[in-house]
Amino acid sequence: MTFSMDKTKLVEQIQENLKDIYHKAIDADSVLKQQQEQGKAKFSALFKGSLFKDQHRQFLPYVEELASDLVLLQECQDDEHFVTQLKVMVAKLEQMHKLLVEFKQLTRQ
Repeated sequence: MTFSMDKTKLVEQIQENLKDIYHKAIDADSVLKQQQEQGKAKFSALFKGSLFKDQHRQFLPYVEELASDLVLLQECQDDEHFVTQLKVMVAKLEQMHKLLVEFKQLTRQ
C-alpha cells in the first residue's frame, strides 16, 4: 500500500468525521439559538485560544473552517506538508468532538 492510498483513506475518514460533526453542530446551534433567545448562553466564543483561526458563538462556522482545512489537506503536494496539515486538522476535529459531547451533556441536565 502506498502513502497515496493511505492519504485517500485518511481523507475519507476525515470526511466521515466532518459529516458527523456537521449534523451534531446543526443540532447544537439550534439549542444555542434557543438559549440565546432566553438570555442564556452568554459567552463570546465557543473556542478561545484554540487552533481555530476565528472565534464564533455557534458551531457551524467552525465546521466551515474544518471543511476549508480539508480542501487544503487534499491539495497538499508533498508528504511533509500533508502530515503537518493532518496533525492540525485532527487536533481541531478532536476539539470539536469534545466540545459537542460536553455541550450535549450540559443540555441534557
